Amino acid sequence: MNVMTMPLKVMLNPPSSLEGFPGETVTLHVSLINQGAEGAVIDVYLDHMAQAWCPSPKQRVALDPQQGCEVSLPFELPIDALPGSYPYTVVVDAPDHYPEETPLHYPCQLEVRVKEQSVERLDQPTFAITPATSPEQPLLIQPGQHQTLSVQVNNRSRRVDRFRLNCLDLDPEWITIQYPCTDLSELGVLSDSDSLELNPGTQGTLSVEFHYPLDMPAGHYSPTLQILSDNAPEQVFLDLVYLEVKPALHLSVTLETLLGKVSHKPGQYRLKLMNQSNLIREVVVSASSRDETEMCNYTCEPSSVRLLMGETAAIDLEVQPKRKWQRPLLGRGLEVPFQIDLTDLDGLPLPEQVTKGLLIWKARPWWQLLLWILVGVGTLSGLGFFIWLAFFRPALPPVLTEFKPDSNRYVEGGRVRLNWSVSNVDQLEQLTVTSIKDQIVGKPQVYDFSEGVPTELSRFCQSRDDSRSAFGHRNLTCTNIDTGARLAGEYTFNLQIEAKSEKHSSQKELNVVVQPRPLPLVAGVSSSQSKVEKGQLLPLNWKLKNASQLSELQVFSQLKEGKPTLIKTYDFKQQIPPELTQKCKPPVNEELMCSNVRVGLPATPGDYTISLQTVSKSNQKQAPPSEPIPVEVKGKPPKISAFTLNGQSAETTPSVFLKVGQVVKLDWQAEGDDLTVNLEPFGNVSAKDSKILKATKELSQIVLSVSNKQGQVVKLAFLVQVDSPMERKSQFSPNAPQPAEKRLEPLW
Repeated sequence: MNVMTMPLKVMLNPPSSLEGFPGETVTLHVSLINQGAEGAVIDVYLDHMAQAWCPSPKQRVALDPQQGCEVSLPFELPIDALPGSYPYTVVVDAPDHYPEETPLHYPCQLEVRVKEQSVERLDQPTFAITPATSPEQPLLIQPGQHQTLSVQVNNRSRRVDRFRLNCLDLDPEWITIQYPCTDLSELGVLSDSDSLELNPGTQGTLSVEFHYPLDMPAGHYSPTLQILSDNAPEQVFLDLVYLEVKPALHLSVTLETLLGKVSHKPGQYRLKLMNQSNLIREVVVSASSRDETEMCNYTCEPSSVRLLMGETAAIDLEVQPKRKWQRPLLGRGLEVPFQIDLTDLDGLPLPEQVTKGLLIWKARPWWQLLLWILVGVGTLSGLGFFIWLAFFRPALPPVLTEFKPDSNRYVEGGRVRLNWSVSNVDQLEQLTVTSIKDQIVGKPQVYDFSEGVPTELSRFCQSRDDSRSAFGHRNLTCTNIDTGARLAGEYTFNLQIEAKSEKHSSQKELNVVVQPRPLPLVAGVSSSQSKVEKGQLLPLNWKLKNASQLSELQVFSQLKEGKPTLIKTYDFKQQIPPELTQKCKPPVNEELMCSNVRVGLPATPGDYTISLQTVSKSNQKQAPPSEPIPVEVKGKPPKISAFTLNGQSAETTPSVFLKVGQVVKLDWQAEGDDLTVNLEPFGNVSAKDSKILKATKELSQIVLSVSNKQGQVVKLAFLVQVDSPMERKSQFSPNAPQPAEKRLEPLW
C-alpha cells in the first residue's frame, strides 16, 4: 500500500495558467481531497494581487477523512485590463487541524490576451475515463476484486504523438495498464506495448485494471491518472478516479471463564474482541445483570478498546457480589446470570447475539452456622452482664478525663486559663489545683465538691448526663479557670481529685510555657537616593514588625572607620509620632510601614551608612540593628562667583588689551568645600582675595582654577595682550618683528 505523506491533496485546473480576454470571466478550479485521519476545515484563498479581480477570493470547506470537493475561484477581467501576464498565488491552509503541513502555496499565472489574439487550445490532447466518476457518485468496489476502466485518448494535434498513462497515488501492484497494439500503416511502424501512438485527429483506447487487496480499508479513494505526451512533455493532463470501498462489518466476541465459582473473591472472566472488519472499531465494554435486580458490581479493564483491522483485544472482567448477607447458607450455591453490553462509539452495527455469562456464588461453609449459635450464647451472656451492672455494680469513682490549657501559646501579659473534664462527678469530694514556676510552688487552689459544684466555679463549669452511659452518670466540664500566671517562664500545673466513697485519688500534670513579648524588629530599610548634597535631607522607607512593642526608633549614621552617631529619635511610647502620621500607614498584623521619611545627615561630606535601631517597651533585651544602607554626602561643588580684571568679568570679557606698565586690579572669589584655588601664573591663593598688578610684555593669560577633593574643577581665564604705542604702529609693517611673551608684574 502506498503511504501518503501529505494529508491534503490539491489539484489546480488548469494547472499552469488561466487565459482570457478583457471583459471575460475565467474560473480556476481547485480540487481538494482530505487524505488525513481526521476531519479538517480548509481555507482556500488568493494573495492580495489577485483579490481585486476575484469576487470570492477566500472560501472555506469542511472535509471528512478521505472526502473530496472542488472549489471554484472566478476571475472577472476588467474591460480595460492591459494584456500581459499577471502572477498570483493560491494558498491552501488548515491551521486548526494540519498546522505543521500547511499552508501550501501554488504560484500561478493569469494571461490577459489582446482582443485580436485568440486563445489556441484545439491542438491539445484530451482524454476521458469510462465509467465516469465524481465525489458525489464514486465507483463502488469490493476488496479482493478487479475493476477495469477504459481511457479514451484524442490526439487533436497535427502530428503523430505517443501517449503514456501514469497513476500517481496507488501502489504499482494495485494497477495494470494495458496499451493496444496500433499499426501505423502510413508510417510503416508498429507501436510498442508501453505506449499508445495516435495519428493526427484520431482516437485510441487503453485499459486500466485495478487489483484491490483483501485488506483494503473502507473509505474514499481518489487516485490521479496522468496522460504524458511525447510531443508536449511540459504539459500535464490529469483526471481523478473516485472510488469508495464499502465497510464490511464483523466483530467477533467470545467470553472465557477464568473463575466462575466464588465464595469471597470476585469472579474472573476474559472477553476477547476480534475486528474482522475493514475499518477501525472503537467499542465501549460493560456488563449488566440478566435479572431484575443488580446483585453484583462489574468492572471491565480496560473499559474501551480501539481495534485496528484484524486486531484482537483482551478485556478482563471482574464480577463482585454486592451484599454479602445474600450469600446462601446451604445448597449448591446461587447462580447470577449476566450479559456483555457493547457500544460502538461511531454508531456502527454490533453482533445481534448477546454474549452471556454465569457466576455461581457458593453456599456458606458449615462452621459459619456454628458462629450463629455462638452469637446467641453471647447475647444471653451480655444480657446477664447488663443486669448485673444495673442493679449490683458498685459506684464508679470519679475520673479526670481531660486536663489542658485554653490555648497552645501564651505571651507575657496574657492570662493562663485551664480546662478540665471529670466523669462520675457525683462521686467527687475535692479538687485541688497547684502551680509551680521556677521550682517555686504557688498557693494551691482547693475546691470542695461535697455539696455539689462550688460557688466560685459555677460560672465556669457545666454538668450533664453521659449519653453513652445507661446508669445516669454525670460529667463535669470546667473552662477558662484563671490561674493568675502572667509572667514569662515555664509553669507546671497539677490537678488532683479525691473520691467520696473510698480513699481514691488521681492527678494529672500539665506544662505550660509563657513566652516573653516579641521584640520590635526592622524588617527592611531602603532609600530612593544613594547620594545627597550637603544639607539635603535623605528620604527613608522602612518596615517594622511587632509595632505594638515599639518604644523608640533610633536612626544612626556612621562614617567609614568611625563610630555610629545617633542623628534622629522617634518616640512611639504612646502612638505614632505626629511628624510621621502622614508618612506611616496604620499597623496591619503588627507591621508598620513608613515611606519618604526625610532625615537630616551630618554636615561633613563623605561616605556614610544609615541603620535603624528599635527599643522595646518592656523587654530589656535589645533587638539587632537593621542592615545598613550606604549613602554618600556630597560637599558643595566648586564655584567661581567672581573673577574680574579692573572691574571686567572673565565671563563677559575674556580678552583684555593693556599697555606696558599699566596698573590693573585683579579680584576673585570662590565657593565650595575643601577647595584648592590656583591663580596662574602666581600659584595657590586664598578663596577670596585681590591683587594689584603692573602689565608687562611677558603677560599672555591669567587663569583661575578652583578644585576640591572629589576631583571637580572649574576654571575662568583672561586672555591679555600688552603692547606699547610704537608696537601698535609696527604691527602695520610686514617686516616688523614679533613681540616677545608678555606677563604682569605685581606691584607688591
